[in-house]
Amino acid sequence: MNRLENILINIELEKGYERLTKREKKVINLYYLEGYIDKEIALHYGVTRENIYKIRKNGLNKLKKYNNNKIFL
Repeated sequence: MNRLENILINIELEKGYERLTKREKKVINLYYLEGYIDKEIALHYGVTRENIYKIRKNGLNKLKKYNNNKIFL
């Protein structure tokens, strides 16, 4: 289990994390835990900085949506 998964378990978002794509997980990990910026991640994947921003934001939105919905489960 990686460091991000441990953090998410502690704040009860691990099930939301499971819904992310592999790329969303990797981008979020690189950005928030490894300290890379969008431009550096984009160079690694061979895409634009804007694409990385969208991937990261989509992943975060999934986590937020799950967090809001779990209140009603």
